[in-house]
Amino acid sequence: MNSQLKKGLMALAAAALLILMILWMAGAFNDKIVPDTLPAGLAYQGPVLKLKKQPVPIYEEIAATLQSEQSSAISAQIMARVTKVHVHAGDSVNDGDLLIELDNVDLKSRVAQARDQRNALYAQLQRAKQHYERTRHLFAKQSATQATLEVATAEYHSVRAQYSAAKQRMAEVENALSYSRIKATFSGRVIDHFVENGDMATPGMRLLSVYDPHTLRVAAYVRESLALTLQTGLRLQAVIDALQKEMTVVIDEIVPAAEPGARSFLVKAQIEHDVKLLPGMFARIRIPLGMEDRLLIPARYSKQVGQLDVVWVVKQGVVERRFVRLGRQSNGLVRVISGLREGEQLLAPEDLPDSAV
Repeated sequence: MNSQLKKGLMALAAAALLILMILWMAGAFNDKIVPDTLPAGLAYQGPVLKLKKQPVPIYEEIAATLQSEQSSAISAQIMARVTKVHVHAGDSVNDGDLLIELDNVDLKSRVAQARDQRNALYAQLQRAKQHYERTRHLFAKQSATQATLEVATAEYHSVRAQYSAAKQRMAEVENALSYSRIKATFSGRVIDHFVENGDMATPGMRLLSVYDPHTLRVAAYVRESLALTLQTGLRLQAVIDALQKEMTVVIDEIVPAAEPGARSFLVKAQIEHDVKLLPGMFARIRIPLGMEDRLLIPARYSKQVGQLDVVWVVKQGVVERRFVRLGRQSNGLVRVISGLREGEQLLAPEDLPDSAV
């Protein structure tokens, strides 16, 4: 009996201790902090902005990329060591400029040998031709036999074939020698070079890339239902976020086949030339969808506090601060997503009384 009583008392003590701990964690034993009353709004009498919806064009923004229509990845055609890289990333080049030189000592020697062989065979061909013409003339006068003519003819044709082969070899080694001097095939700008002086170049190895900045275009995949409303020649607005710049583009190509997975069409548009535009830059194309009444306010009537947007509303002659949600800024105006209604009045931050926060 005593054992059961002892167990019961221990259980009650544990329960009481648990209740005390819960009350302590809940702050039951701490002094309460009485909240301060909010300060009254500031009275204001002066110029205000009355909000009113206005019709504005609405757009669908499509992610796009800047691409160069004329770009070239120049590769090596022969195996040789790189002796000189003449350009660097970002350099401007003209058509025919020397970009990279490869070791051509061995190629020059082969060209000289091929030239000597060609010249020797040319001289031999001239002698064989003269002998053939003389023998043919004598045979016509019956002063030479048929066998003699056949020998002269065979010798002439043989030397002529050897000379043609020598000319072909000469052209091949000269062509190989020309591959040792990598030149620009059009005027443009160097994207990057992938070899340094002393590197070994092999056939097919990429040496450098060049693009024409005047052929940059904006390329975007547009959903099929929207792409079908577009046509070539249509002028759109594109935003280059990296430059914080809005530019006009003109659609010049719509690929007439949709991507099966994305259900979208590739749309390409010309963009005005700007030296700051680079291939691969991110852009946003704005495709108009129509007009819509929206609540817009001048950007100067709002202020950003951390990640929040704040405006000052004048209500019955009293200024109150209000947190709102705003959209992107365009042409000095921002769209009100939530927090304000048509007919309300705003006060610009610079017009706030000195005591306002």
